[in-house]
Amino acid sequence: MILAAGAMLLLAGCSGTQTPAPSPSALSDESAARLARAIEPGYKIGQPYRIAGQWYRPQEQFDMSESGIASWYGPGFHGRLTANGERYDMHAFTAAHRTLQLPSVVRVQNLDNGRSIIVRVNDRGPYVDGRIIDLSRAAAEALDLQHQGLAQVRLTVLPNESRRMAQMAQQGASVGSMDDRIVQLNEGPPPEPPVRLARTGPAGTLFLQAAAFSSEDYAERARGMLRGVGPVKITPFVRGDRTLYRVRVGPYADRNTAMTALERLREVGFEGAHLVASS
Repeated sequence: MILAAGAMLLLAGCSGTQTPAPSPSALSDESAARLARAIEPGYKIGQPYRIAGQWYRPQEQFDMSESGIASWYGPGFHGRLTANGERYDMHAFTAAHRTLQLPSVVRVQNLDNGRSIIVRVNDRGPYVDGRIIDLSRAAAEALDLQHQGLAQVRLTVLPNESRRMAQMAQQGASVGSMDDRIVQLNEGPPPEPPVRLARTGPAGTLFLQAAAFSSEDYAERARGMLRGVGPVKITPFVRGDRTLYRVRVGPYADRNTAMTALERLREVGFEGAHLVASS
């Protein structure tokens, strides 16, 4: 998908006209790789392109949402060049979309289990009817769809994050290095709901719950992202027959301090973070 379909996009994006790109069979892997190598990573939209008789028209969209089927791609494409000119890393939280600007930041929610994750779109695809996004292996595992291969999802572009990333990419920043700032997994409904708190509370009882993860590795990754906000605590707990890992920041002595820290959490991508009380 990356070399054949991606190279077709590169042809359309680099040409000054809207001449239809050749069919996938007309491009060898060697030719596709050569075309991809000519494109440096950066901010891309691209010209309209056609695959299997279907036209696709890339455009900037910062307020788009859609529902459909998500799939994923992994080992067979690991290390190959994406339509964005990057190397595909199946362990990073990235995705492919047919028309969104590259890069863009989207939230993907698995409608079957409620899980959601934020990923960076850096590739084109998928080209199968009904499918709206192709996820990396890491993203698929986080949403628990890697075994069945497909899931019904809701995709929402995050406008502020996407505009910020577009600006950085246009300025020549390495967008691949931004992944750690935006990765976030919400394990469906939170293990405990946010609580209403008085403006002040008992000292040391206020925490910020950043997220809960099914993987201890992801929880540790979140810890590294949050060290600058405050003390981070990872607590395993059991839900059903699974062990999850809750990531909290704190404690805080008063609500005002906690709310200031909460804003910092949301700025680095933990939009689902909330204030909780704990004895």
